[in-house]
Amino acid sequence: MGIVKDVLYKASNKNLLSVFKNQSIFPYYHLVRDNQVPHITHLYPYKNSKQFLADLDLLSANYKSLHPKDLLENKKSGNTFLLTFDDGLHEIYSVIFPILKEKKINAVFFINPNFVENNEGLYKHYISIIITHLDKSNYDSDSLLKISKVFNFTFNNVNEFKKNFIGIPYSQREKVKEVLTLLNLDIHSYLKNEQPYITKKQIQEMIDAGFYFGGHTMNHPPLHQLSHQEQKKEIIDSVDWLRQNFNIDYSFFAFPFSDKAVSKTLLQELFTYDKDIILFGNSGLKKDIDSRIIQRFSLENPTKNTAKQIVTENLYKYFNKLIGKYNIQRK
Repeated sequence: MGIVKDVLYKASNKNLLSVFKNQSIFPYYHLVRDNQVPHITHLYPYKNSKQFLADLDLLSANYKSLHPKDLLENKKSGNTFLLTFDDGLHEIYSVIFPILKEKKINAVFFINPNFVENNEGLYKHYISIIITHLDKSNYDSDSLLKISKVFNFTFNNVNEFKKNFIGIPYSQREKVKEVLTLLNLDIHSYLKNEQPYITKKQIQEMIDAGFYFGGHTMNHPPLHQLSHQEQKKEIIDSVDWLRQNFNIDYSFFAFPFSDKAVSKTLLQELFTYDKDIILFGNSGLKKDIDSRIIQRFSLENPTKNTAKQIVTENLYKYFNKLIGKYNIQRK
């Protein structure tokens, strides 16, 4: 959360949730898990199954579950929620899928095709694995220096090292593999043994059970670090992969990292590719330039009260209206 949201969260009251119920909300998560896992630990916190179940109970008590087909048929109505999950992590199958089936709550899952089957993974996940390894050796200074030289950055302490390492640009992702070799970390064994991502067979099982899937780019790059044509290819290829491999007749897509720098031209080209495509951003409760673009907010932080978070998002919506930033501008 930013400074304004932090202030609003502290000032918010969970009992105000009933005031803000006449709307459709789109919360998103990445995973739900009851213990720490090396490829995520140093990137962001996440909820355990008990906390996730509590979220579902709260959402179901205050909103009606919106079915993804209602979006495709433009049947959005007030006081509804639709869950979405990014990155195609294994937990969407092993943990989340059984819970949602039991609760009879549908959802959309956004995946990166190049990581399906666990033959390769997201460079950010590799970085978290490396930091976990360094943590076990108490951040050996020699290893830190060697890594910083690979990426040509300096640091004064361990926290600064981690910040610089996690923040390396997408263009330097191949160098992360150099570091894995440097530290004698066998990433292929990790992918094979840990199975951090979902498989085609599991996706098919979830589709057969009535769940929906969407693209999330092929490799999960920060789109603003790519050329226009590279952005377009990453997006369309990921949607096409799902349509071709699972014989689905719809197009869902969620922008990785952020949708703030996505251009009006790119959006128009995506609507030309499929006029019925539904796009998902993560800018909170804001109005985009087209009704086919849906903005979401995260409920993943386990230290935040869910009801207060939803109230905060609504208070922030009104704050943005006051300062003229409720309507998203695309260049």
